[in-house]
Amino acid sequence: MNTKEKIFDVSLDLFSKKGYDSVSLREIAEEVGIKKSSIYSHYSSKEAILMDIFEYLTGLLEHDEMLNSEELDLTADNEMLLENPELFYHMGSEAIREMFSRERNLKIWKLIFIQMHYDDNIREFFHDEILMKPLIFWKEFFTVLKENGVIRHDVNSELLAKEYYSFPIFLLLEICSKYEDIPQDLLDDFFRQTEDHANFLLDCVKVKK
Repeated sequence: MNTKEKIFDVSLDLFSKKGYDSVSLREIAEEVGIKKSSIYSHYSSKEAILMDIFEYLTGLLEHDEMLNSEELDLTADNEMLLENPELFYHMGSEAIREMFSRERNLKIWKLIFIQMHYDDNIREFFHDEILMKPLIFWKEFFTVLKENGVIRHDVNSELLAKEYYSFPIFLLLEICSKYEDIPQDLLDDFFRQTEDHANFLLDCVKVKK
């Protein structure tokens, strides 16, 4: 790990535990084991470190192989989507689980929940990347299923998407409000609960054959 990566990880650890505003560049430098002035060789400011953290997460969401695999395409010729939407959801859930299994990524999610109340850029990031993009995806998911007779034609795709997605967001907020370092068994339970909830909702609206 080079010095810039150390600055990145130390900053993320401190930000996610104490909040961005409570951490100074001097404190970051001390934790890394360098002089404060040495940080400027890699980052122009503390805010630049914060922006780099969220750009890192944006890149993960955009380029993650599992999240962007052809098997998760929302198209009418995706046989798995139409014949087994539960498996389709499970594969997406496994992709998110893989992302959450990396401690660095989990700290970024926790930091988002803390920092969005104080920073317009992070609030916009949360709204666009964490709320709206997944909701658009799930709305299209239910629309494809409805148009192909998998779920009832009278369901509201947008409302169902919000119901589908709001539960894991609630669980994440609950976990982040209780724990500084989130135990792995708690994450396992999180994914079990979210998948049970998703399958329950899907079963409520599926066309019974």
